[in-house]
Amino acid sequence: MGELTRPEVDVPAGDPPAELTVRDLVVGDGAEARPGMVVRVHYVGVTFASGREFDASWDRGEPFKFALGGGRVIKGW
Repeated sequence: MGELTRPEVDVPAGDPPAELTVRDLVVGDGAEARPGMVVRVHYVGVTFASGREFDASWDRGEPFKFALGGGRVIKGW
């Protein structure tokens, strides 16, 4: 996979979804990540109401690293 670039996040108009929505922006070509594996991800967090960014790994210049399924990150990861 080539060089990654910071994505633009477009928040749709209307009411927020009633349930968590997860969407892959970039799909890699490696093995699928499974619980217990340590993954490194870049992310951009925005609020649905305003579309304003509140956090982004890109600002720190390195991906966020965590173990999948450990319950230490927000729902959806």
